Amino acid sequence: VREAAVSPDIKRIAFNSRGEIVTVPAEKGDPRQITRAPGANDHSPAWSADGQRLAWFSDADGEYALYVGAQDGSGTPRRYALDGAGYYDTPLFSPDGKRLAYQDNSQSLWVIDLASGKTTKIASEPVYSPLDLMSANWSPDSRWLAYTVQNAGLIQTVHAWSVDGGRSLRLTDGLSEMVEPVF
Repeated sequence: VREAAVSPDIKRIAFNSRGEIVTVPAEKGDPRQITRAPGANDHSPAWSADGQRLAWFSDADGEYALYVGAQDGSGTPRRYALDGAGYYDTPLFSPDGKRLAYQDNSQSLWVIDLASGKTTKIASEPVYSPLDLMSANWSPDSRWLAYTVQNAGLIQTVHAWSVDGGRSLRLTDGLSEMVEPVF
């Protein structure tokens, strides 16, 4: 087991186990194998706020893509081709379930509109580092995405991206380290 994500109602936990996405009940019930892709790396499970969907990344088709499907494993998950650099992680559903934020291998933050599949690059770290310091969090109304990114002095600053306006505002002055923004 490499990664775990707890459902919003705390009744199930999704795991990345040996490159497959599996959910396990907290108390009674059966495990559910959500993916069945031998030879593929399925990783980074994330729950929608209503607990009805799971998102994950997979290279089942040769290139990494985002998959979103029913948390009970029913139906065929929707595949989204992604812009960005190669490997993806840290998926984060907006509370309304309409968008998902994610990061890529170049330490850039993206948002995908799940209805249209359109991706938007929100920010990039100015200096690549082996440390992944960027973090993000949606506002409760899903209209803002707060995130951290380094400034030229390599100090984490907090910004907020507006879904409606499509642009970011810097919220901190960059004179002191800021991490993990939360609404």
